[in-house]
Amino acid sequence: MSATRSTDTARVLSLLGIARRSGVLLLGQDQVLRSLGRRLFVVTVPDCSPAVLRKLDARSGENLVCCVLSGTSRAELGRSLGVSGAQIAALPLESGFAKKLAVLLQQEGLGIDE
Repeated sequence: MSATRSTDTARVLSLLGIARRSGVLLLGQDQVLRSLGRRLFVVTVPDCSPAVLRKLDARSGENLVCCVLSGTSRAELGRSLGVSGAQIAALPLESGFAKKLAVLLQQEGLGIDE
């Protein structure tokens, strides 16, 4: 999925920041990759590491919903999450934050790759 760099992406980043402050968000490749057995809504940046993407692809049949925030850098994602940089973050699919994120992306006319 690609989100255009605009208010749409700003809303997504804001929601992810709130999820992080609430303790729901998995941040960084170590946390996300360790949790791949769970149902996750995964958000990456366009320059996400090929090694991380390969690991996600290998597990794609396990109820992963993936979203690439085009036009968003590692620094921007990190800044919205309170760290210096981040290439990947995830929310448990059953969380209210993941459901809100899916609704927000659909309302903005942005697709989601599953």
